[in-house]
Amino acid sequence: MLISERMAKALSDHLTNEYWAAIQYTMISSYFSREALPQLAGLFRTQVTEELMHAQKIVDYVTEAGGTVEVPAIPQGDADFDSVEEAVQLALDAELRVAKAFDVLMDLAIEERDHLARGFLQWFVDEQLEEVSTMDDLLKVVRRAGDNLLYVEDYVATRPPPVVAPPA
Repeated sequence: MLISERMAKALSDHLTNEYWAAIQYTMISSYFSREALPQLAGLFRTQVTEELMHAQKIVDYVTEAGGTVEVPAIPQGDADFDSVEEAVQLALDAELRVAKAFDVLMDLAIEERDHLARGFLQWFVDEQLEEVSTMDDLLKVVRRAGDNLLYVEDYVATRPPPVVAPPA
């Protein structure tokens, strides 16, 4: 076995974050669809795909390293929001929590001198820079736009599409 039980459990526990984000982003996308904001809805549908890919990447790594994956219960997400800003703020807060969670996982890998896990986790640490900055930028644009949500839609429509890397 190339992975400790402790690391396998920590990564399995982290799946809660990835699956919850996929569920929450599905609900945010649905909210934006109800609000007739198709660009924002599409952006969050893409985020759903990314979060599910992240979860599968973790499952594959733990399994390949000889560990056992146990998916914990996934908390319910929020389905309705008072504003676009509230929905995007929730997404940013979620990405910041995930970034901190990957820091804790990396600390565990360092503590255990698990170089395979460190290499694996580095991709996620790097990925969180893009995830956090995307949501942070979006929140800034939403705040700047005020009531002119068509400005936000134009911003989302003209940004380069995110690169979704396939699971390794």
